[in-house]
Amino acid sequence: TMDKSKKEVCTLRIMFPVESDERAIEIKKAIEGLLAEIPEAQVHFAIAPIPPRG
Repeated sequence: TMDKSKKEVCTLRIMFPVESDERAIEIKKAIEGLLAEIPEAQVHFAIAPIPPRG
């Protein structure tokens, strides 16, 4: 257990390909649902083209 006076933050960066913006939004909502019990949780959401390899 962590001392209540010691605050830390957990950052996750998850990147995955999607076929549509709608599917990306569905996944975002599912992740937000999992974090709903943590009022301080923040989800930063962005859709971007896949960068070229090389």
